[in-house]
Amino acid sequence: MLFFKNRIALNPLKNLLFILVIFLSAISFAQEKQKITIEYAGIATSDPEIEDGALIFLRDEMQQVHFIHKGVNLWCDKAVYYQDQDYIEAFSNVNMKQGDSISMVAKYIDYSGKTEIAVAKGDVVLTEPNSVLTTDKLYFDRTRQLAYYDTSGKVVRDSSGTITSQIGRYYMNAKKYQFTKDVVLVNPDYTLNTERLDFFPDNGHAYLFGPSTIVGEESKIYTERGFYDTNANTGYFQRNAKIDYDSRTIEGDSIYFDRNRSFASATNNIKVTDTINNSIVRGHYAEVWRDKDSVFITKRALAITVQEKDSVYLHADTLMVTGKEDNRITRAYYNAKLYKSDLAGKADSIHVNHKTGLTELINLSRFSSTDAFATARKPVLWNIGNQMTGDTIHLISNVETEKLDSLKVF
Repeated sequence: MLFFKNRIALNPLKNLLFILVIFLSAISFAQEKQKITIEYAGIATSDPEIEDGALIFLRDEMQQVHFIHKGVNLWCDKAVYYQDQDYIEAFSNVNMKQGDSISMVAKYIDYSGKTEIAVAKGDVVLTEPNSVLTTDKLYFDRTRQLAYYDTSGKVVRDSSGTITSQIGRYYMNAKKYQFTKDVVLVNPDYTLNTERLDFFPDNGHAYLFGPSTIVGEESKIYTERGFYDTNANTGYFQRNAKIDYDSRTIEGDSIYFDRNRSFASATNNIKVTDTINNSIVRGHYAEVWRDKDSVFITKRALAITVQEKDSVYLHADTLMVTGKEDNRITRAYYNAKLYKSDLAGKADSIHVNHKTGLTELINLSRFSSTDAFATARKPVLWNIGNQMTGDTIHLISNVETEKLDSLKVF
């Protein structure tokens, strides 16, 4: 008896659900069958060469021919409307608008009310609030809210520059462009080349995929995956990332770049190559200031410099290289070590003046005898079985021959 009562109680709910399903299905069916509406016909005419059932409309002195379909308005000077196929061919000064944000003009547009796909040809211009797309032929799929071209096109965004590519797509819901094949972004400050570029016109953010370069007057960037903010002129690059700064090349697993500050920082497997001074600096975190001609590198920092057809290795917790190439100074501090084929040394800090040829092995004041948690570290130098120790050690080299001239211990 209890089962019977529950069954009776559920019937009204089942009936309501059934009615709701029928109602929604009816709405969906009605929407699917909604045909193109002729809002303004202008002058009606006929053409024996056009199949039966097709209507031809010409603009009059008042206005253009006007059609409406599911929120889209289309104006033109001449139109052929195939009623059975619910299909329009629009000619001359064609303008198609979707809502208040999307506008497309062309010499010719055909549009199907069944598939909701428009094909525009001839001087096509698609405008959205933050960019303008131009091409010779553009497909506009209203169901997917996607516009795309495959015969080359151009997108202009004032603050970002001009983007050209062979293939391009604009996803209207996501407000995103996707460019592929021969992609070039030209900005007054740089030129960007890539295999694929995802671009958001609202904020100017660009995502790079595949081998890519960004070339400016002061720098050249290479990456195989990265991000660039065209508004802020900052970027983040991965996969074989590299920046060429004049005579320096910075490489790392990931690189951050700020064009306005002439600054770059790199993380993990860092390599900074100085072609003028024949040196390489390695580590796992680095900062490079181009205008200051400064390099800061830490986390297992190592500098390698070629001298006398030999290599000099300088290792420390932190390395700093400052100054122009003709007045450059390298500082290694905190547990610094120096290695050469016939020479080795260590100190709390090692300073190298590349202009004068002076190398100093010194202690830092933080290792004072009054510090209960540290002991003074005297510099030590080894040379062919000899050991020298002092408060400070100076190595003086001839800057032309790069040979050691003298050694002083204080």
